[in-house]
Amino acid sequence: MIHLLPNEQILMVLHRHWIAIFWKFLIGAVLLILALLVIPYFSLIESILGISQVVLWFFTLIYLMVVVLVIFVFWIEYYLDIWIITSERIVDIDQKGLFNREVSEFMLEKVQDVTIEIPNIMATFLKYGNLVIQTASEATFKIEQAPNIYEAKNLILDYAKKQNVRPL
Repeated sequence: MIHLLPNEQILMVLHRHWIAIFWKFLIGAVLLILALLVIPYFSLIESILGISQVVLWFFTLIYLMVVVLVIFVFWIEYYLDIWIITSERIVDIDQKGLFNREVSEFMLEKVQDVTIEIPNIMATFLKYGNLVIQTASEATFKIEQAPNIYEAKNLILDYAKKQNVRPL
């Protein structure tokens, strides 16, 4: 997991909004239902095309396993793609597939600009959006489809100001 520095506290953990995974799950559910709707017609397919029901069952089960695997990969990418905002830094864990992960972190004192993007009307109604942070090294960090972005922006800017105003 994440190793905290002395006197460092986790302030907020951001995942993507649930709507980011909803559409992928909906498409997966439709693909699963389509396969289940074809099963009652196996005897008709066997009589017309001459393909054995055993072969049809085999390919249907392979198809179902692939669809379930793709849904599982979508879930893993959704669940493990997070931002951890602490009192000292931000840790960006970007999950890319099952076995590929990129972990970046930057100190709050390096934050120069925080931008909020609201991409569409659904994002406005469901209160989610993209949060883009520009650092002093001119690198940008972006989390897409995050909830509570205004709260996260204010938290980041408040703690960035505290980091930049240190007593001599």
